[in-house]
Amino acid sequence: MGSVDSKLYQFAVKEANEAVALDGKGKYRQAINKYQRAAESLLQFIKYNKNPTMVNRCKAQIEEYLERAKILKTHLDGPQVRKSRPGAGLDRDEGKLQDEGEGVSEEEKELLDTISGTILSESPNVKWKDIAGLQSSKQILREAIVLPILKPELFTGARKPWSGVLLFGPPGCGKTLLAKAAATECQATFFSVSSADLLSKWLGESEKLISSLFKLARMKAPSLVFIDEIDSVATKRGGGSESGGERRVKTQLLSEIQGIKTTEDKPLLTLGATNRPWDIDNAMLSRFQKKVYVPLPDMKARAAIFKIHTKGVNMNLTEEDFVELAVRAEGYSGRDISNVCRETIMIPIRELDMSGVLENSDQDVNVRDVTIDDFKKTLKKVKPMVDKHDLKHYQDWAEEFGEY
Repeated sequence: MGSVDSKLYQFAVKEANEAVALDGKGKYRQAINKYQRAAESLLQFIKYNKNPTMVNRCKAQIEEYLERAKILKTHLDGPQVRKSRPGAGLDRDEGKLQDEGEGVSEEEKELLDTISGTILSESPNVKWKDIAGLQSSKQILREAIVLPILKPELFTGARKPWSGVLLFGPPGCGKTLLAKAAATECQATFFSVSSADLLSKWLGESEKLISSLFKLARMKAPSLVFIDEIDSVATKRGGGSESGGERRVKTQLLSEIQGIKTTEDKPLLTLGATNRPWDIDNAMLSRFQKKVYVPLPDMKARAAIFKIHTKGVNMNLTEEDFVELAVRAEGYSGRDISNVCRETIMIPIRELDMSGVLENSDQDVNVRDVTIDDFKKTLKKVKPMVDKHDLKHYQDWAEEFGEY
């Protein structure tokens, strides 16, 4: 087999195996989707492959997958017909075909199945106090997200809550943490999705995923939909490399973020995060009424971040030492400081390992305290990821389009 048909066949096998596994777990709507994908891939495969034995085998598999998908759809839509699925027996009671979970409507279950495995819905447990610094960003998010949900009576008449907020700034400065903290504080349903979750190579599926995500978010409102790296799916339109599929995805996303179907009693807010706000399409930018700059941590915040990421480790550092570290780490993002701490607290362990002490599992091990000299050594090796030129770019864009 050539490289093209080989990849098609491997993909079909993978999809078929996943379909059988989902089928076995009773996740029939997802299984139907996988069976259909496997069949479509095999149809493409036989266009390239000229081996008659392989072609006949694939045709039989295609017929088997489509037949099983048809049976499962019959199970879900009406009377149940017992028939073995490909590769295994249907060893469960017919009652298993009913909805999984209590209190979930058919419509909700269908949407959940559509985005299951693609969209991560979670209940974050991050508080404002867990995030060092960024007081201005926290206050803006509190006004835009938390207060309208906790105190809806305050937002009446012309005083309406925002439907879209964009967090932008250098990487590693806490944009995702801010989103999780906002969702935790207002006890909203939190949907976290990346650009990779929204894009599919199958025609029309990306638009369906986006539509299903926002429809489910409205049903679970109050909800917060967090789209990380939104610049990946919302680049400026009209570029030479833009395909029709990409334009349809952007159009669908624009329509959903507009929030036409959002009601006052069931608010839905879209929160985007990006490291490259200047790449986002202007129409998309206009959907985010609030554009919040999340800058590098200041000195006080840097000292607090050092403490957060060394918690629970024996340290021989004073308050003055943490202040000194904060001064030395000027220009470092929160993620950079986290990396410095992780490297530093491993130094005593590394010393013990290199001396051979850890070879004997029966020997008691005494780990020395981490000192400021350990941090100084690490800071010489681990450098910040954001340079001054990039920082100036963010500041200029914030002055023109956003707010501090």
